[in-house]
Amino acid sequence: MCTVIKKLNPSFGYLEEVRKHLARLPCIDPSTRTLIITGFPNVGKSSLMNNLTNAKVDVQSYPFTTQSLFVGHTIYKYVPWQVIDTPGILDHPLEQRNTIEMQAVTALAHLNACILFVIDISETCGYFLDQQIALFHSIKPLFKNKPIVVVLSKTDLKKWDDMAPEAQKSIEEIGKEHNAYVITMSNKSGDGIAELKSKACDILLDFRFAQKSENAGKMHAIENRLHMAVPHKRDDKERPAVIPESVVAARQKMQEGAEKEQKKSKRTIKDIQEEEGGAGVFYVHPEAHFQLEDEDWKYDAPPEIYEGKNVADYIDPEIEEKLKALEKEEEILEQMESFEPVCSFPHMR
Repeated sequence: MCTVIKKLNPSFGYLEEVRKHLARLPCIDPSTRTLIITGFPNVGKSSLMNNLTNAKVDVQSYPFTTQSLFVGHTIYKYVPWQVIDTPGILDHPLEQRNTIEMQAVTALAHLNACILFVIDISETCGYFLDQQIALFHSIKPLFKNKPIVVVLSKTDLKKWDDMAPEAQKSIEEIGKEHNAYVITMSNKSGDGIAELKSKACDILLDFRFAQKSENAGKMHAIENRLHMAVPHKRDDKERPAVIPESVVAARQKMQEGAEKEQKKSKRTIKDIQEEEGGAGVFYVHPEAHFQLEDEDWKYDAPPEIYEGKNVADYIDPEIEEKLKALEKEEEILEQMESFEPVCSFPHMR
């Protein structure tokens, strides 16, 4: 056995590394309501994550601070929501992306969520606005047929009205082309955070509702291909339903067998409770679970039970008459003790 284990040592080592890697992965629920934050590095994704949820993602001024998926949770309309912060993505071919970028690509491609694409309009992230828009067009196949919100961040450094008309037009074209909402916000001042949260959640709810309605409407798409045959009488002769006697006998036999099996089956406390008025009305006596030598001893008074036996079963049935005779004898003895005899010899008293 030791020799076999030594031979399998490399495989065990690989499985241990896989286990450690799986332990580092975030716990993501693919079926819950989800918002995914994506964009270039250092555009304010992690700060937005901290403002939207109770997560505490590390925020630094340099890019690629976030190197894995982070999951936070928030509440909207009394329902929990899942928010995922993805690592920054660069605009280059898929085969040139590293492991960190592929985590964001995988989340965008496989999770049914609302996409929050963050654009730094102040360009302090180190990437020009044209590069950020080109990245959007490059990865848009990943979130095809998903609701999109274009988030214009760092409005405390540069306002929307201060942008060049060409830049405004490029962003507006993205919104029109992909039916996406464009919302301005600032992580530093907090302006637009509440509006962004409500808008993103509302459009995802509408999207999920539309999907359910679309799936429910598939029946209407095939109704014209269905035909229901309705039989018509061919003459005036009545033809009532006839069941063969053998079938009737077989059914009766099956029914009798089922009734016998039901009688044989032991009734549970739940069945008795339903028959006796349901929960809160029916009461199960604790003595019903006692295991004694004789089932008739179950409901005896507890003092009469000792070491699994009924003490009353070992008492003389004529004990009461004997007790009365004993009491009468004691009364006679007491009278005799109180009687003082008369002596004819006073000096011998």
